[in-house]
Amino acid sequence: MTRFTKNMGNDSKGKGKSSRSFTYVDGRRHHNNPSCPYPLPNDLEEINRLDIQHHVIQQVTQRRYFAPLDNPKRAIDIGTGTGIWMMETATDYPECEFLGIDIAPLQPTVVLPQNCRFELRNALEPFPHSTGYFDYVRHRLLVAAIPKDKWVPYVRECVRICASGGWVEMIDTNCAYQGGGAAWRRIGSMVKGALRARGLSLETVDILDTLMREAGLVDVCVEEFKVPAGRLSGGGIGELFLSGVCMATMALMPLFATTYGMSHQELDELVRKAKKEVEQHAAYLTFRAHIGRKP
Repeated sequence: MTRFTKNMGNDSKGKGKSSRSFTYVDGRRHHNNPSCPYPLPNDLEEINRLDIQHHVIQQVTQRRYFAPLDNPKRAIDIGTGTGIWMMETATDYPECEFLGIDIAPLQPTVVLPQNCRFELRNALEPFPHSTGYFDYVRHRLLVAAIPKDKWVPYVRECVRICASGGWVEMIDTNCAYQGGGAAWRRIGSMVKGALRARGLSLETVDILDTLMREAGLVDVCVEEFKVPAGRLSGGGIGELFLSGVCMATMALMPLFATTYGMSHQELDELVRKAKKEVEQHAAYLTFRAHIGRKP
């Protein structure tokens, strides 16, 4: 499904706290919810980056989901972003009701599959749904949105709303920038440090399978996949992913300025060096898909 415009004033009827009001930093629009530490913007440029990210992951993994789904009747996509994953997956299961929730209104309001709907809702708050309501509960890349001390209750809440026999799937990354050169790896270290300063923990991804088991899931397994950055590592897909990484890096400029006292010029130069490095040395990021079944 190709989409060229989105209604940035989504009138979704979610009753949880959400970002209907915004703040602008460095000319970029951000959510204005102090309870959510997510540092990236929610404007049109970010929509493009999120869709690039989705396309790259789809091409690398060649699948929409990792859980062995068996005609689910209800599914929830937590932190749905632009909603592109949910709308595509809804065509695989036309009888399934899909709900996408996010703190920001990045989703389209027209040309939706009939079995899709969106709500503005903060995933850090308890879900209003009854226990066992969904057959499939998933998120992708929320490690920069969930504080370190909120992971345990968040995972438990995901398990609570999952039906017996249903699946919970969580795809995330610890942002270990591998390969490349010194500038490439420095960006990865800076991201980790800046997020840590906001109370976030990328290292939680390394123990996410344990948290899922402790929350009551069984048949928990982890599948790791590497996403190449740059044409040398991954051809056109690698080049596309690198562009997305650079977009995210520049979008974090306010956070880097606060954490490290870094200037725009310094970040521009660091990104330029990193892009040159990955032209000469293979570089990639590792992602992990965690799935577990509720008994």
